Amino acid sequence: MSAADLYAVAGWDVAALRGSAGSLGDVAERVGPWAVRVDGLAVALSAADCWSGPAGTVAAAALTELTRAAGGVHVALVAAGEQLLVVAGEADTARTAAETALAVAATGPVELAADGTLVGPPPAATAVPELDQVGVVEDRQRAAALAVRWARDALAAAGATHLAAVAVGTALAEVGVLDAVAPADLAGLVGAVDSHPVAAPRVPPPGDPTAAGAWWTGLTLVEQQAVVAADPEAIGGLDGVPAATRDEANRALLARALADPQADGFGTAVAVQDQLTRLAADGRTAQLVLFDPGEDLVALGVGDLDTAGAVGVLVPGMMTAPAGDLGAMTTDAVHVQDLAEAAAPGLAVATLVWMGYQTPGVGSFFLPVNARAAGPVLDRTLDGLAVARSGPAAAGGAPLPRTTLVAHSYGTVVAGEAARAEGELAADAVVVLGSPGMRVADASGLEAPEVYGAWNIEDPVSWSGYYGPGPSTPFFGAVPLPTDPDQGHTSYYDPERPTLQAIAEVVAGTREPS
Repeated sequence: MSAADLYAVAGWDVAALRGSAGSLGDVAERVGPWAVRVDGLAVALSAADCWSGPAGTVAAAALTELTRAAGGVHVALVAAGEQLLVVAGEADTARTAAETALAVAATGPVELAADGTLVGPPPAATAVPELDQVGVVEDRQRAAALAVRWARDALAAAGATHLAAVAVGTALAEVGVLDAVAPADLAGLVGAVDSHPVAAPRVPPPGDPTAAGAWWTGLTLVEQQAVVAADPEAIGGLDGVPAATRDEANRALLARALADPQADGFGTAVAVQDQLTRLAADGRTAQLVLFDPGEDLVALGVGDLDTAGAVGVLVPGMMTAPAGDLGAMTTDAVHVQDLAEAAAPGLAVATLVWMGYQTPGVGSFFLPVNARAAGPVLDRTLDGLAVARSGPAAAGGAPLPRTTLVAHSYGTVVAGEAARAEGELAADAVVVLGSPGMRVADASGLEAPEVYGAWNIEDPVSWSGYYGPGPSTPFFGAVPLPTDPDQGHTSYYDPERPTLQAIAEVVAGTREPS
């Protein structure tokens, strides 16, 4: 403290300081709702719900920068306003103590230096009148002691005021306000905000797509970006989060996996990258919505799962794994997408290769363990696709897509277990191909308005009934799809067979369920 501090503190204008804190709080209150509105518009543009194309992309990027800056400013202003109220409180305490110290010294009479000490030697004992501020003062010595004590309290409170003021400056520095000079333009403001990143929100545990979707849509765009960067493992596999976001997170994980050829799952990572490269070369949208190379689990979307009018989810059967089979399954998904869009011109179709469970080998095919573990996972996957499409991110009010679950062989057993899981199956249609049966009494047990099936005499698995009733069972109730007389168990997606076209028509919603 300087030599003039005690007298300066006694003259502080605390009313003006409280007024400044109130004004800053008013600004923060106005910036907050505005930032939320800008954030909502940026999300809508990013999802192409209200404006698409090159101009929309540029606008979305600009609004993303603006909402990041606005969010940072709002946080900084709120923190600065709260701390400024602390400054005002400490300043009031310091001023009151300084005024009291000087009043007691004057009635002594004694003289206080600016640093709160006595000027000259301590006074001799002399009776003085009663003082309302401090009670009865019997002599000049006691008055001097009281004055010094109040002065010390004043200077201590002034020190606390200074520390609180420093905290205000720290909060404002996060948006580039230094020595009362703010950034001159948006680029400077964005740079200042980026240099003080937002703390990533805590990711909720998996298992409840509805809760995850509500959590995600409750975040600002800045918070969403922060959490994807901080915890891609959690976001990449979180059902209920938009596919584009999960794709961003999982591609970051894929880059890590490809950087270490000695790591478990490197072969899976290579297979995924090969398909992403292939789809990009074909000019197709690809979305990696699940990537867990350690567990050998992958889900790869062909098309935009967040905006498509129809979605087909392909579930494989036994002895399939990403490293050896992702390429063939992606080809099947591309064929279904193309034929479905041809069947319904103008309809945007996306397909999802769901290799999200451990498929059985020859030895474990006759055991239901894999299917019973995978069924609830598939059920949550379908729920998550629906939740991600039904949240506020769909600012244009886009309807949910028509969703078709297409399962083959042991995958149909998984589909049956998904239908048996808690809650309704989030699918408009179910197609079962070459099914060995399921733990459902009939087609109604699959919980979809439309159920189709394909089986063939040349495919013994399709009429084995090993796991229970299936489409080949009399009175099961599935609508039959066409097959060739010589069609085997692995030929349902063959472009030369009639079944593929029929599957695509179901996905598009153009095939009559009769």
